[in-house]
Amino acid sequence: MPRLDRTQDVVQRLRGHWRLSLSEPLWGRSAILALRRVLDDEAEARLPHRADWCLGPDSFRQLLESLSESAQIVSLESVLQLHHDQLPRVALTFDGGWRDTLRQVSPILERLALPANVFLPCPVTQQAWSTWHEALSESLWREETADTAHRRLAEAGLPAPPIVTGQRDERYSQAIRNYIDELDQSESAATLCAVAAGLGTETTFTDEALDAFSIRRLEQGGLFRFGSLMPPRSVPRDARALARLRESRHQLSVLCRHPLPIAAAVDEFPDDALMQLAASADIERVLTRRAGWLEPPVDTVLLPRFVITQPIANSPGRLFDWLLGNLHP
Repeated sequence: MPRLDRTQDVVQRLRGHWRLSLSEPLWGRSAILALRRVLDDEAEARLPHRADWCLGPDSFRQLLESLSESAQIVSLESVLQLHHDQLPRVALTFDGGWRDTLRQVSPILERLALPANVFLPCPVTQQAWSTWHEALSESLWREETADTAHRRLAEAGLPAPPIVTGQRDERYSQAIRNYIDELDQSESAATLCAVAAGLGTETTFTDEALDAFSIRRLEQGGLFRFGSLMPPRSVPRDARALARLRESRHQLSVLCRHPLPIAAAVDEFPDDALMQLAASADIERVLTRRAGWLEPPVDTVLLPRFVITQPIANSPGRLFDWLLGNLHP
């Protein structure tokens, strides 16, 4: 880590602990956290191209420990209710429907008796959701999909990605991240999404999605509830997006006894189109990926969530610097 980054990291950690030490800063407050995946290997989760969307078992446990010391981890229903508790209420949400939820998340939460909420793109398709950034970077990283990724990127007329010159190590992971960042700044989002959609059908990814039996099993355990993940940014009258969302909700009503009446959005910047899509699908609340605490009365359609990355989860100071830095008086 460069010296400047190390200095900034220390500042964030110290500032987070200082903010948490202030008298009663979180009395009666509530927040929702957004996570994606919890891998079974901490070193794999810490790779540069994964750090923004993957946790490892150690960082996930650290996150739960940090939260449990200064907050209450509660159900989504509880977090939306007004309260006057000294400790804030926090709800955990997982976007995408990855099988890691069953293998890694469930055992830890069941041991601690902590609830969580999972949002799925379409339950019976057995295909988890990821952004184009994640789909492309992961396809380039994995040996079994790298050639296909290179070919599809070339066919789309996109810049050539980095080549593996030795082992798949942290340096190559950082090169992938730099490449993805460059694409994000210079290329069409529609083109990148189209390439990622083709790569997402590879069995390497479809085999990692939650299946219907696992969804039923997790819900019957009493700690997990499932809701629909809304399609990416749409125009107000996008019939295809509306049909997908309605089908997802229908499938959940068949699979689950108590599906969530709330949906989650993958767009970073929620807008009127998202609200109109929700209204058309009879969804009262949408969880966005815009950072912020819930402000009483909680009667708006679009609700904020804090996106938790691997560096944030792994550091109590950085975690509370992120959370309390978005606290308004």
